[in-house]
Amino acid sequence: MQIALIILLNFISGAIILVQGVNVMTGGLEKANTFMMEKVLRLFAGNTVTAFITGIITSALAQSSTAVTLITVSLANSGILKLSQAVGIIYGANIGTTITAQLMSFNITGIALPVILLGLTIKFLFRKRNLSNVGTAVTGFGLMLLGLLILNSGVPLIRENSLAFKLFQKYGNNPLMGLLIGMVATMLVHSSSATVGLTIVLFNAGLISFEAAVGLTMGDNIGTCITAQMANIGTNIHARRTAWAHTLYNIIGVAIVFMAFTPFMKLVRFVTSLAGHDSSRLVANTHTLFNVLSAVLFLPFTRYYVKFLEWLIPEN
Repeated sequence: MQIALIILLNFISGAIILVQGVNVMTGGLEKANTFMMEKVLRLFAGNTVTAFITGIITSALAQSSTAVTLITVSLANSGILKLSQAVGIIYGANIGTTITAQLMSFNITGIALPVILLGLTIKFLFRKRNLSNVGTAVTGFGLMLLGLLILNSGVPLIRENSLAFKLFQKYGNNPLMGLLIGMVATMLVHSSSATVGLTIVLFNAGLISFEAAVGLTMGDNIGTCITAQMANIGTNIHARRTAWAHTLYNIIGVAIVFMAFTPFMKLVRFVTSLAGHDSSRLVANTHTLFNVLSAVLFLPFTRYYVKFLEWLIPEN
């Protein structure tokens, strides 16, 4: 009973610090780059291809596809962006934000405390807004690593507890259950990066199978759409279409992955091996490859996707 309580507290505290770390990091990056992101999106989203590239760059800088999507919904609502431009930005934003997951897949949790100290030092030494925000982002990155460190420290306890280990063995191999859990968890914490990070910990610890990890990652990508859906309440037709463009884009992509589940897993393993990565990078590579392939699949058919959205959500 005592071990079970320690496992629960370890999991809850680690997950909370991880989520908070991701939120602090993306919040700092957003504040440092919000004006620039909006300006770049206005200037360089001329067509679908340039909008796609702009979406990658802005999301990579902010490490939040949600922030870029919300700005895109806002710009579409004000009539600055056409739907085809907004769709291109969404394609790119989903790719740019996967950098966080890639960083979490490296075994660098041991530097968590020095990174937090560095971030706090920058924040308090430099009073200029941008530098202070950079300090906040660095602190958040350190907290994210600390959350992962705490979660990893609880893995041996889970293995020692027969009940906890049996639960993971029983339910940690079902991709459909993973899809549902990933979707709900991401909706609750509003951060796919945090839930992908948790998936990385569980998979690398051997507590869930690769099939379940893929399911969780797919659920994470759907769950992140809830924020854009909430933001489009009370907006005009252009903003609503943009929000649904984001949601349906991820849902269709996930549906295709589940229809070709085994080939997709083989492709992730092949790409991971080709890049010289070990199995600890599989989940992060799943997240990145899914979003890259979705963009490659949708880009040539954007004109038809836009027409479909206009048909699905008519003017009246």
